[in-house]
Amino acid sequence: MFKVLLFDLDGTLIEVDMRIFVKEYFQKLGLHLSPVISPQELKEHLGYATHQMILNQDPAKTNKEVFWEVFLERVEKPLDLLEPLIDKFYRHKFKELKAFTSCKPEARKVVGMAASLNFDLVLATNPVFPSSAIYQRMNWGGVDSFDYKLVTTYENMHFCKPNPQYYLEILDKVGARPQDCIMIGNDVDDDLCAAQVGIKTYLVEDFLINRSKRSIDADYRGSLKDLPEFLEKIAPNNRGS
Repeated sequence: MFKVLLFDLDGTLIEVDMRIFVKEYFQKLGLHLSPVISPQELKEHLGYATHQMILNQDPAKTNKEVFWEVFLERVEKPLDLLEPLIDKFYRHKFKELKAFTSCKPEARKVVGMAASLNFDLVLATNPVFPSSAIYQRMNWGGVDSFDYKLVTTYENMHFCKPNPQYYLEILDKVGARPQDCIMIGNDVDDDLCAAQVGIKTYLVEDFLINRSKRSIDADYRGSLKDLPEFLEKIAPNNRGS
């Protein structure tokens, strides 16, 4: 019996081309930080630090800790200067990026149905952003008001997709077994790798991403609109009785 649904966010619950989104993100953040660091330097160092965060294998360091350790070493600016400026960007400027996303009306329906069917919900987005940026994107997609057992952010996670340790950490945090869970996402590399730790996968084909051009091996697949019928079939029975 499945008990836990792991939902990817970008491309799954909200419509977004991450290539365009990230480009605009760099431009806006670069402009915001230009008084203390040039936009070109920022893009180079931010990209490098994010890549090191994704590669991290140290369970003792959160993604946030890895990012700042690498980033500060390269920019040679103090944390007490940069962190407040970046926090201000997420509070006041990040919302401008909403223009490069679209709400999927069916996403709220799907997550709402999952909650009503007594699934435990995990928002399993790649935790390379602060919680502020993740919750804002959830809000843009209309899926922020549900009771999630976990929302993965760079503050609370120690690994990133496509590292299988990311999924093992989720299992540990929510107290679930692999066979209890389904990972629902649109990215062949990042989301289907959940199968490596025994989690079943549902590939959302609406905005399918397959950067590696690998053969697709998902347990289930279909559109987001297909999910309600699918969830009804696999819903937990008489939980908590």
